[in-house]
Amino acid sequence: MPLEVVLLFAWTLVIVFLAFLACHFEDNESDIGSQSNPNSQVQLAPQVGQVHRFFNKAISGEPLSNALYQGTAGMIAWMLLYKLEPLVPDAKWKAAVVAIPLAVGASALIHMIFATTAHCGRIAAQKRFEQPIYLDVFYGHLIPIATHGFLTTFSIVSIAYIQSNLGALAGDPRLNHPFALPLLAFIWGITVGSIGSSTGDVHYGTEREFQDRPFGEGKRVIYHGRITRYADCGIRTSKDISPFCAKFGSPATGLTFGLIILLENWRTLIGMKLGGYLPVLPANLPLVPTVHFATAEGNMAAVWGIILGLIIIAAWIVGNMIFVKWIRAKCGPFVGA
Repeated sequence: MPLEVVLLFAWTLVIVFLAFLACHFEDNESDIGSQSNPNSQVQLAPQVGQVHRFFNKAISGEPLSNALYQGTAGMIAWMLLYKLEPLVPDAKWKAAVVAIPLAVGASALIHMIFATTAHCGRIAAQKRFEQPIYLDVFYGHLIPIATHGFLTTFSIVSIAYIQSNLGALAGDPRLNHPFALPLLAFIWGITVGSIGSSTGDVHYGTEREFQDRPFGEGKRVIYHGRITRYADCGIRTSKDISPFCAKFGSPATGLTFGLIILLENWRTLIGMKLGGYLPVLPANLPLVPTVHFATAEGNMAAVWGIILGLIIIAAWIVGNMIFVKWIRAKCGPFVGA
């Protein structure tokens, strides 16, 4: 197989690994800050007489907040690259080594500002329920929130940078992504937040916050807000939830995002290979991206990609049905219907 194709698949695996890290740390960040589903329990706790010491910073949910952080970092990185890349024309990746961390650091500061205003504003609004603002909780959670958010944003912006330069890194600039780096970071920010909000919520630490409820029962409305406030050593905070989630919930969430990226890119690249689009692009495909008509090879690559995608979907549906049937037979019916 030509070196260009090998490099293309290799960089795709790097993207998959970064996607796993991004969603892993995003899920843990939302657990530390009670960003998504945990927030609904933390938000209601004082109203049912449960004064707590959890951090509470949800503003607009994980998808939009991550789109803000990653989109901001992507735009700053793009502007820095625009200025720094001409200084090192023979090794543009050196500019990325400087630009991406600086951009992500600036985004982390914005993240901390939003976490501060959200937490203090929400807790202050619960004064009528005698819920105080604990300064040690406030100060003690900002750095973990910013750290996990930094790692999430760094992974997403790195994915966006690789994708926007994938062709150049693989040896053929014509394979670069048509979307600019900031737009890719924005799209992946929404995606990583959505997956963290859906998959991560299933494993966000319910067993840790609701230890008095039977496993598998779910959480009825009457239980919302009745959080378990006492940890192994003193009153529980969000930082006590995070290590529990990191054992299973965060890896499961990262695996979900990583598999989506892996299977999507895999079917696309295999489709391009089977359609004759790789290793040599059609001669009439210009080096500089412009509007052009689809080629026969491109059409075949799209057809093969769609066929492979349908096969993957069918395999997941069948596998999920078999797994659910097996787990229900093994564990028995869920209680508390």
